Amino acid sequence: MNSRHQRFVNEYLLDQNATRAAIAAGYSEKTARSQGSRLLTNVDISQTITDQQAQINTELLITAQAKRERLWAIATFNSQTYVDQSGDVRMRDPRAATSAIAELNKMDGSYVQAGHESTYVTFIQDFGDGGEDDRLGTVFE
Repeated sequence: MNSRHQRFVNEYLLDQNATRAAIAAGYSEKTARSQGSRLLTNVDISQTITDQQAQINTELLITAQAKRERLWAIATFNSQTYVDQSGDVRMRDPRAATSAIAELNKMDGSYVQAGHESTYVTFIQDFGDGGEDDRLGTVFE
């Protein structure tokens, strides 16, 4: 692997943007997108990227379990409800909760892409008596 390829790898590891990494490695802005894509298919480059990502994860103690725990903490925190100034019950951040749950589903292989099949996600919120009406569900297609 030459120095330009190594620069591409180093830049790619920053944000996993192949076009930006190709430009930073000295490729033309006009051809950076195709060059970045081509470089990612190079066996030596892709193996180096995989090896360096594994090394970074090991050094930072980033494990799949740690990621799951963090995502679950985000989902549960943002699913909590509160009463706003007007007396309405609100969820902290439903989009953040939904995103965290979607990422967990991807990690567990439960994620289904749009158009293939519907996925039903149920959010359970305590709005009072805990009856069936307290559950909110959304179908994503």
